[in-house]
Amino acid sequence: MSKILITGATGFIGNHVTRMALEAGDEVRVMVLPGEDRSPLDGMDVEFVEGNLLDPSTFAPALKGVEKMYHLAALFAVWTKDPDLHYKINVQGTEALMKEALKADLEKVVYTSSIAAIGINPGEMSNEETPFNAWPWASEYIMSKFIAHQVVKGLVSKGLPATMVLPGLPFGPGDRAPTPTGSVILQVLQGKARNWWKGGVCLVDVRDVARGHILAMEKGRIGESYCLTNTSANMSSKALIEMVGRIAGVEGVATREVPAKVMLRVARLMELWSKITGKAPMTTYKNTMYILQENFVDASKAVTELGMPQSPIEQAIADSISWFRENGYV
Repeated sequence: MSKILITGATGFIGNHVTRMALEAGDEVRVMVLPGEDRSPLDGMDVEFVEGNLLDPSTFAPALKGVEKMYHLAALFAVWTKDPDLHYKINVQGTEALMKEALKADLEKVVYTSSIAAIGINPGEMSNEETPFNAWPWASEYIMSKFIAHQVVKGLVSKGLPATMVLPGLPFGPGDRAPTPTGSVILQVLQGKARNWWKGGVCLVDVRDVARGHILAMEKGRIGESYCLTNTSANMSSKALIEMVGRIAGVEGVATREVPAKVMLRVARLMELWSKITGKAPMTTYKNTMYILQENFVDASKAVTELGMPQSPIEQAIADSISWFRENGYV
């Protein structure tokens, strides 16, 4: 049992990590934004402390008396009015928090990176050692996660006891936002998923990802990275949409291919319109380029060293569908 701090506890993955940490007997403090909706944590015996990755002065009080930390909080957005916001939150905020963790002499830190921080290996699976090669499609989010990953690794050399975990695309219950993965399911449930496009994704049960965090805290080697994905759940975007339709009992999905050139042209127009209106586009050119990649990832290291589960992705999708339906999303 440890006194731990969790950032991003109200998020999709963070919520499951918080629940599992409590189940393990940890004393949990969660850092939330001032005025943030705390309802995702209803019923959980946690201590709340207000903090903001844009305000480093809030970090020392949040870390006082803490032995370990899970840092999941980050900005994930397709587009922001301030093009530097991803850098300010995901890089500068993370760096400042980790330096404060060094001062607080924590026993262990688990940092939630992303598979976006490693490279893509077309025709094969990527892993923790695949060099970053996303320069053509590196959006502000991707670049911020890549840089932040390197920053945390660099601080390990200065004594930060950190292990990095890189989640794949999570599916499962409790996707309140919803995340981009949850949005795929909702589009199918709403009968809006007739299109498909080239590209591939690495899917994973969000509960396996959360368990991977707990295991990384327990067993993860300092300075090492672990891809929290499901090796058996790498599939094309078309196969994903078809699977969701089959499990949900929705017909007529993924019946029309949208050429990459068309998607990229539309994305450019959306970006142009966003500059005129100031409203976020559905996608951006670089985000679309990333979606069109075949992004398959090998979870062998996390399975072998941590014992990360590899639950059937069909069950995760079925549970996600049930949760959305039961909670009035469709």
